Amino acid sequence: MKKLLAILVLLATCTGVQAQQLYNLSMDDWTKDGKVWYPNAAGTQKLWDTGNKGTTTLGINVTMPEEEFVAVKGPGKKAACLKSAFVGVIGIGKFASASVYTGSFLKTVGTSGAQLGVGVPFTYRPKGLHGYYAYSPGKIDYADKTHSSLKGKMDEGNIEIYLTTWTEPFVIDNAKKIELTPKTDGVIGFGNLTLDKATDGYVEFTIPVIYLSDATPTYIVIMASSSRWGASFTGSTNSVLYLDEMDLQY
Repeated sequence: MKKLLAILVLLATCTGVQAQQLYNLSMDDWTKDGKVWYPNAAGTQKLWDTGNKGTTTLGINVTMPEEEFVAVKGPGKKAACLKSAFVGVIGIGKFASASVYTGSFLKTVGTSGAQLGVGVPFTYRPKGLHGYYAYSPGKIDYADKTHSSLKGKMDEGNIEIYLTTWTEPFVIDNAKKIELTPKTDGVIGFGNLTLDKATDGYVEFTIPVIYLSDATPTYIVIMASSSRWGASFTGSTNSVLYLDEMDLQY
């Protein structure tokens, strides 16, 4: 009887932890709608998005599925491949950092940038975000006036997590310089990993979540970018980030 109870408790615990994960943290599920790649399976709720809806207007998906270079091999296993790029024609356009995030791409704002609605409903308090990444940065070859001093220096990527008490997604608008930071209203927990060097293959990572209050979250944001200053059109067209097999730790 004691052994049976122990097994039942273990099963309940495992089921509970599984319920506290987000769909497609593994980055295995992808679908193509027209020209645009999305990190969600066809027919499912679009929990994840990228900037592809904006960049494909000029024929480029900057975030795509990767089937060969993955952290864990097996049938159906994929990773997210984020490649920064200059998006334009005949030299007219903008630098675009590749990204993947929980939320949805809202719209482009002329040639000034884009609006993203980041965050999806979530009510748990993870201790950290775990996963694997591989990063190959290049020297920054595009920079706006504010970041002109970075030109020629090595690019950096980043992976971030936020827990918040929002009632709706937060709108990032790089045309208006509206960004998500730990000081944004409603943020009750956050963690960040700056990727400042090249890796030799995949590297395992864990980002601890720093909580600012005991409040119960209502939304979660997970974001990754191949060029951390990409919202300011600054970065390297040679920077590539692979992200794979993530999970929330409790």
